[in-house]
Amino acid sequence: MRSTFSGLNTVVSGIEAHQLSLDTIGQNLANDSTQGYSRQSVNLVATKAMDQLSLYGKSYVGSGVDAASITRARDVFADKHYWRESATKSYYDQRKTDYTTIEQIFNDAQINSQDVGLKSSINDFWASWQKLSTNASDGDTRINTRDNAVSMADKIKTMAAQMQSQINSNYGQLQSDVNSVNTITSQIAALNKNIVQLEANGGSANDLRDQRDELVDNLSKYLKVNVSEKSNGAYTISCDGSNMVDEGSSTNLALQAENNSDYGITDYTLTFKDTGAIFNPSDGEIKGIQDNVATDKSYMDKLADYSAFFLTTFNAQHKEGYGIDGGNSGKGSTDINFFGDTSNSYKWVDDKASQADGYEKAYVEKTDVNGVIEKLRGIDLINELTVNSKITDKGGTDYIAAKGANKYTKTDSYTDSNGHSVKTGDYIDANGNWLDYSHRIPAKNGTADKADGSNAVTLSTLFNTAIDNAGVNDSIKNAAGMELDAGGNPTKQTSTNNMGLYNYYTDNMATLGTSSSITNDNVTKQTAVLTQVDNARQSVSGVNWNEELTNMIKFQQGYSACSRVLTTMDQMLDKLINSTGEVGR
Repeated sequence: MRSTFSGLNTVVSGIEAHQLSLDTIGQNLANDSTQGYSRQSVNLVATKAMDQLSLYGKSYVGSGVDAASITRARDVFADKHYWRESATKSYYDQRKTDYTTIEQIFNDAQINSQDVGLKSSINDFWASWQKLSTNASDGDTRINTRDNAVSMADKIKTMAAQMQSQINSNYGQLQSDVNSVNTITSQIAALNKNIVQLEANGGSANDLRDQRDELVDNLSKYLKVNVSEKSNGAYTISCDGSNMVDEGSSTNLALQAENNSDYGITDYTLTFKDTGAIFNPSDGEIKGIQDNVATDKSYMDKLADYSAFFLTTFNAQHKEGYGIDGGNSGKGSTDINFFGDTSNSYKWVDDKASQADGYEKAYVEKTDVNGVIEKLRGIDLINELTVNSKITDKGGTDYIAAKGANKYTKTDSYTDSNGHSVKTGDYIDANGNWLDYSHRIPAKNGTADKADGSNAVTLSTLFNTAIDNAGVNDSIKNAAGMELDAGGNPTKQTSTNNMGLYNYYTDNMATLGTSSSITNDNVTKQTAVLTQVDNARQSVSGVNWNEELTNMIKFQQGYSACSRVLTTMDQMLDKLINSTGEVGR
């Protein structure tokens, strides 16, 4: 049987429910600009009805309303989609930044009508040899050739130093990212503990959950995360199969340093701090930085390849020519390196074809006068590229070997009168008979002050022509590292992949431009995707002022209506209590 005053309880519960809903709306509006905040709402349910006897039996009359819970609006599928796309966007953002820097280092554009970049330096050096081919005895032309060579070598060294700086910058960013990841995962683990404790009695720690999801948003920028929620409300977060957070515990990352002499830097390997196991993420900013370092090294390798070309192929051909210094019985000095020391010999060695026997990265084999062999790679190879001091000394430009010896330049072969097979690049005498290295003679009969420039022609040709088409002899091909099979097909690659220097450089720059353009497109596309995903997520969890104000009016009216009912019931009960039974007094 219902109590006479039960209606008061019913109306009071309505007032309290509407007041709680208004308070929640106020919370939403107050946190409209709070990063990561999710809109909350009160879930109202009718309380248990009470029995009431009626004409046809028992009826049930409502006893009011109660707040079952206060929940936040959140779409778990939208969250997971956002975390996945966030990692990919951060990856491409990092790649774009790195490619932009590399393009600035290898800048072939014009600044204030002046050509800049390595291409310009190589072009100036090549143009010097073209001038020497027609005016090989001119002192100013020789000085210009030497100065352009010094400028080009310095440019390559400067670019290598810039690439080293870029690698170090990437590693500095990696260290910062590792620290951020460790901080975030430890904070998520701490929030897991608090959420489990607060929700043990059935409540929902909405604000703490928002903070945790905001931390996962931040973590997803660095790594590709996979999030699962346990029955007690704790998150388990894994990255590429490795747990980073498991309830109240987290796994820290660390960087292991290792000296890399090839590039003159300190490399860092990403590991798990506790176990030392190597961690290789598949996406996110950290993966982008790791790929940046690999890309930076590859372009340092390109600089080393250019250096190797000049130390091996170019040097070998320069040694074939003669200077105008009057040495060698007036023929002019020969067998002189243009780059590096005169007493050294340089040969490109490519072991890529022997991977079954143990792959060794290609290198320049430097042999000194005592026969001691040193393998030059990376930064050591780049630093070796200096103009021979014999040429840079006072009067040393006379040693520039622009003058060439008589040699056979046609593409077909023949047998000379001595029965020796003569082919392209072989030295011959006036009668067309083959000459060994020691008996070759300058093309202009050894006149020291009248260089013919034929060797300058060959040297300038090497810039634009593949070595197997440049009309050079086998000793040049051997120094360049080229080996041919029985059919005359290359089985080994030179430092410029059997291409002319310009073609190799152009291919590398085209690859750089294409890679940069593709990365920029991916950034644009991924930004649009992430914006779309985030908008979908915000449509669920974001605070909408129009919706909140509409609800505010609804609950305000409900509060007022309940209050009015309470006033009416108060008047009824007052009449019943204070006025009933007054007749006859």
